[in-house]
Amino acid sequence: MPDQDFVRALGLPFMAHRLRRLSELILEGSSAVLRGAGLEGPARAGSTLLLLRENGPTSITEIAYRLRLSHPLIIKLAAALAAAGLVENESDPADSRRRLIALTARGTAEAARIEQVSAALGRVFAAMFEEAGADLYVALERFEAAAEARPIGARLEAELHREGEYS
Repeated sequence: MPDQDFVRALGLPFMAHRLRRLSELILEGSSAVLRGAGLEGPARAGSTLLLLRENGPTSITEIAYRLRLSHPLIIKLAAALAAAGLVENESDPADSRRRLIALTARGTAEAARIEQVSAALGRVFAAMFEEAGADLYVALERFEAAAEARPIGARLEAELHREGEYS
């Protein structure tokens, strides 16, 4: 059995796979430390708690839109946060059919802890970027802006047409 990283060997076209893998490394690597720091919610829900702290009660659709994550993922995160006692469902006073997600007192305290831990995590990432010789955050900002300016699908279609590989 080869000892080679198959996805790494596939190269640049599989960057999305590598980015997801890096995301998992970050989450797995920090989860135990976050638990030790007293954080109760899922590691991937920190931005949701911070958004709710800033915004107040917010709908699932709005959370997904503001965080640019999928609606189903936000539903799962909201359920996990509710199970941990960090958020609760409220009815929208303007539309009783619509549910809003709101922080509980424990959720508000959790958001404050997340903010404190985030500062340390930012310093860790900055040191890792220096170690790697590249500021991945700046590169991600630029890459995301380029993808928003001209979507990847349009770029790929144009490239396939240029190469005569697309009918």
